[in-house]
Amino acid sequence: MDGWTDPRAAMGTLPQYPHAHQDELVSAAGRGMAPVAAAVLGDGLVSVDADRTDGRQFFVLTDSRGGTATVWVDAVPLVRGTLADTATNTTSQHYVIRVSDRLPTRMLHRVLARELGELMAVRERAAEGLAPVREDSLREGTELPSEQALSVADRGRVGELNWLAARSSAPDVSPEQQAQARAEFSALLDPYGMRPTAAMSDEEAFRAQERAARARYRVAFGSLSTEAVGLLDTLAHPIEALPPADATALRAARDAAVRAERQVEAFIGRREITMPMPGYDQNGLPLPRDQLEPAAERWAQYREQVSERTVGALEGQLAAGQFPLRKVVIGGGASLTGRDPEALLVDAAGRWHLDPGNGIVQSADQDRDLAQWMGVDPYAAVEDPRHRVSIHAVRVWEDQLATQGDVVNGRARLRLGLGGELLAEIRPSGPDGQESDTPLWVACDGTPSIATGLTPDAVPGMPRGATGVESRSEAVRLIGDRLRELEGQAVPGARELRAWLTLAERGGADARTVLGALESSALKDALMDGLDEETGARMDNCFTALDSTGKWETAREAAPGRALLGDEVAENRFDPRAAQHWIIAGSGGTGVANAEIILRENPDAYVTIIGNAPPDALRHQVQYPEMLERYTTGENPRLTIGRTEVGAVETYQHENGETWFQADYVIEATGERRTARAAGYVCSLGRTNPLPPALQVLADEVRDRGGEISGDLQFDRDDQYIGYGLTFAVDGREHRVDVDGAASWQLPREIFAPKTGVQAALNEMGQRGLPSETGNAAPGFSPIARQSALRARAVAEAAAGDPDAVRRLPTVPERWQRPDLTRPSTVTSTAPAPAPAPVAMAATAPTAVTPAVETETETETAAAPGTQADTPAEPTAQPTAQPTSEPTAQPAPEASAQHAPEASAGRGAPAAPAPGISGSHLWQMGVHRGGAGRPNAPDRQEQQPPPPGHEPPEPGVGLDD
Repeated sequence: MDGWTDPRAAMGTLPQYPHAHQDELVSAAGRGMAPVAAAVLGDGLVSVDADRTDGRQFFVLTDSRGGTATVWVDAVPLVRGTLADTATNTTSQHYVIRVSDRLPTRMLHRVLARELGELMAVRERAAEGLAPVREDSLREGTELPSEQALSVADRGRVGELNWLAARSSAPDVSPEQQAQARAEFSALLDPYGMRPTAAMSDEEAFRAQERAARARYRVAFGSLSTEAVGLLDTLAHPIEALPPADATALRAARDAAVRAERQVEAFIGRREITMPMPGYDQNGLPLPRDQLEPAAERWAQYREQVSERTVGALEGQLAAGQFPLRKVVIGGGASLTGRDPEALLVDAAGRWHLDPGNGIVQSADQDRDLAQWMGVDPYAAVEDPRHRVSIHAVRVWEDQLATQGDVVNGRARLRLGLGGELLAEIRPSGPDGQESDTPLWVACDGTPSIATGLTPDAVPGMPRGATGVESRSEAVRLIGDRLRELEGQAVPGARELRAWLTLAERGGADARTVLGALESSALKDALMDGLDEETGARMDNCFTALDSTGKWETAREAAPGRALLGDEVAENRFDPRAAQHWIIAGSGGTGVANAEIILRENPDAYVTIIGNAPPDALRHQVQYPEMLERYTTGENPRLTIGRTEVGAVETYQHENGETWFQADYVIEATGERRTARAAGYVCSLGRTNPLPPALQVLADEVRDRGGEISGDLQFDRDDQYIGYGLTFAVDGREHRVDVDGAASWQLPREIFAPKTGVQAALNEMGQRGLPSETGNAAPGFSPIARQSALRARAVAEAAAGDPDAVRRLPTVPERWQRPDLTRPSTVTSTAPAPAPAPVAMAATAPTAVTPAVETETETETAAAPGTQADTPAEPTAQPTAQPTSEPTAQPAPEASAQHAPEASAGRGAPAAPAPGISGSHLWQMGVHRGGAGRPNAPDRQEQQPPPPGHEPPEPGVGLDD
């Protein structure tokens, strides 16, 4: 996404409006979209119809060819330096423009003009099956791209020019506003390379710039409005040849822009920065599509070599009596965007390395911002921008990022050491996927990070709703909590039953054994006695959850390989030919993906998906519409979708002696009632919310020692969600662990209780930030790549001494609450006092993620109560002895207190417009000279060359590219 960059936002000095300002921005968009669209699209626009649904503003644009595009507009928190961005969905023709809720209202329409220009460029190119033009033409300088065509960013810039040209002569605006628009138009010609900026006396430089400006004019001409062409004819001349008033305005704008740029340069400093570019060859070009699969195989082999080397080094340290002390990251996937090359990565290379599907469920257009956050080009991985991104490309990207530092292919879990240290128990896996019987032990230096992906599937029949119980483990935990209460009341047998229940759960006893013990216990009635209605209903649901889990376990035993969880299908841990007819319980994205895998891998299979009505989000993705067209039509449709409330799994004895499955459902379109009978059953009913597997044993150990576990949500200084954090307090010490990636969107219910509403607030924030119309969701591949890049930047800034870089909050910030568009707005369109600091909305092209610059940051408004500054982690003390495979509890000395670093000192007053000089306000409106870039990701350390025999695969792929 080619978001607008703003140095003032990069420095944290944009105005901080009240929450109601979001209402004003969205309402202003409603009032102004029609004239903005008319100016940007010209004769290509037939009509603009505005409407609202569920409190959201959208517009239906009809073009001269009869096509329509639905454009949604919202004002939300965006990353520093970004005034707007747009999610493009050329699959369903829905486009979501997100403007910063700190954008002054007076700047909104120009921002909308740019975003409309960009999204229409993506739309038009996709209609022809063409990827967007990569290189910008409208850039200052004499060099021109090889392809004489406008990029997406260029079309946005032309949209700006068309809007300003229209404003410069609009009869409904004042002469002062017309002059302001003219001055803004003129000022943009410098950074867009459409006017020579060299002095006419420097003939060689002037002529070169003049030729380049004429070439750019020819490229842009077909997209420029008549008014814009007229203004260009007047203003696209050197300053010496302009009319006096225009020359004065341009000179003031240039001077103010230089002052603003100097302020930004002083703020961010200058440094050489590099970063790996996954999926590119040694010449910096994206890998051809036909090379992706063999490249993925080579990179997988290289990753295995790096893993073997890392394991060997750790084993050597342990054998020499040296306990390794490392930063530890457990899990990978899209979160590898934030990969710290100094950290030890332990990752089983799951999900996309195992998925036998066609690719991720989004198209290249829908995931185009991967270029910004992961540094990859999704368009290079597809033939058509509306096609899904290749699974082989994803594997190449992930393996290249994983091998930027030490990596162990395998799994890990955190444990308490003999002296209370935080340790990682690592079990490497070989090329065959088999885990080692002998673990490796590593002491955790600083705060470990967990990014183990989506949480486990729920089994059929779990009670839902306000008193729901989502899993067997939650049922056992809640019953154990009730038994602890009875123990406190001196009820005989409560302590013994709770101890047995704990051992049974940790020992892996099946749900039928646990349920049988509870049903036969003399304490069963006591568990319910004295409870209020809500608590009693939840306790009753604990027994329902255990009963449903028991039925599921029985079904799996009776039909081995044919009663599956969705993840077993997604990770290719099943035989698609084990059954010719499959029931898939669950009509969401996971269920649909599982159906596609089965239908693809078994051409003779039939699939019936049952559940609630498929969520509306599916029709905005590429996968679901393709599946409906391919498998539900024709002479032999192999996919049926029915509606029902899915309960516990139902089995029966088939005439061939096998255990089969059945489920009643309704065809919604006709109301016809049917019963599906199938030899295979896949449960894809949603996710549970436990602690990540890597933390479950640690939690048990902490609680066994009488410790406590607490949690908080983590946001960066721009109110962007970057995961949640857990604090394990035990024996006078505190250990912090951060959770990133898809797992961070499923808060563990034992820490974040449902009654607090935190999970619901997080869900609403995710939906607002990425509405279903984008074809994406917060835990998706591209959004997690973005989240992890932002997290890495925030952590690096915190380590450099910024106390506000990582904010720990009890819930979602107010800025993410949706405004009430039904009430009159009380916010004016002018910025609040004091006057805003300088801004330069630099129109920059999409770039690869680059390392973040360590900077000072101005203190923003006071943090909410209960927040605390993030402090750089101190190295963990070297363990005194290597633990056994089951470390024993021993008291540890109380940890010394850590103090947050002091806030950075303030800076001098920003540049301001010169009173009485026309055009000097343009530092607020995007004039720059050389431009501020996008927000940067954290610094990357240069990787050490591998030893002989472990070189990266060649030819075609270079590790350091």
